[in-house]
Amino acid sequence: MVAAGYTSGEIGSRLMISCQTVNTHIKNIYHKLHVHSRAQAVSFAAHRGLL
Repeated sequence: MVAAGYTSGEIGSRLMISCQTVNTHIKNIYHKLHVHSRAQAVSFAAHRGLL
């Protein structure tokens, strides 16, 4: 959903979790991938064939 351009609020609504929970999960993903933005995370996934 991040790669599709959804906001944290939209993702939270679709998954029935809070926007803050979405942001926490996204920050954890950034840390694991060693990136600092949504664009970098999407680029990382795209280059590795995960999308």
